[in-house]
Amino acid sequence: MSLSVVVGAARGIGRAIAEDLARAEPDRPLLLADIDGAAVEQVAAELAARGVKATARTVDVGSPSSVADLVAESREADRVAIAAGIFRSSSALVTPPAEFEEVLSVNTVGCFHVAQLYAAAMVENGGGAVVAVASISARMPRMRQAAYSASKAALRQGLRVLAMEVAGQGVRINTVSPGPTDTEMMRELASDHKSVVDLASGSLEASRPRIPAGHVATAEDISAAVAFLLSPASRHIVMADLVVDGGELLGM
Repeated sequence: MSLSVVVGAARGIGRAIAEDLARAEPDRPLLLADIDGAAVEQVAAELAARGVKATARTVDVGSPSSVADLVAESREADRVAIAAGIFRSSSALVTPPAEFEEVLSVNTVGCFHVAQLYAAAMVENGGGAVVAVASISARMPRMRQAAYSASKAALRQGLRVLAMEVAGQGVRINTVSPGPTDTEMMRELASDHKSVVDLASGSLEASRPRIPAGHVATAEDISAAVAFLLSPASRHIVMADLVVDGGELLGM
């Protein structure tokens, strides 16, 4: 039995991914998971009201046992999107070790663990696809984001190794790296700008280049890329990092 799973589905990019997958294949069972149980239940209920076979589960990506429980009850999943993550901001000169560890425990270790367990199940079941949301901050340093940037870079590289090991067994693992995107988390990341929209013009003070496309992304711009990489249309794409940034990295 086929099943799509979205981890981090309560809001932002994760919710947009859930909406995209539900719209594309409303008859395909969809499991939505998030640390905010009430919020993800609401998303699942809204989709179910439209006839989508959506259910919800509470999961703490930072807890190995919570992740193991989620995967154990959804081992038949053949499409998994991982959009969970946290953000903390402080000058690299004073970032406390505890803050660094907290961000790494969720964004890197936790998200990798989700991909690892689902990939193992997919190997047993004959294949599948995993896509995790990374960030262009994994390639381009951001002021006051040492922990966040490091966590996304480590996730991207760790998943490449995992992808290399399971590709021959029918499991595809890729990442999508958004640039500035108008989400709740991005409004925190953009604290050094007047607004998220203002990010498009760049900032010398914040060491941010302008976005050639002239505007920031929407959550739907990112979810479309994730949905593509989960779909059979991308069957020969493995270990890729699809950048969705309006040209901010200048294609590098």
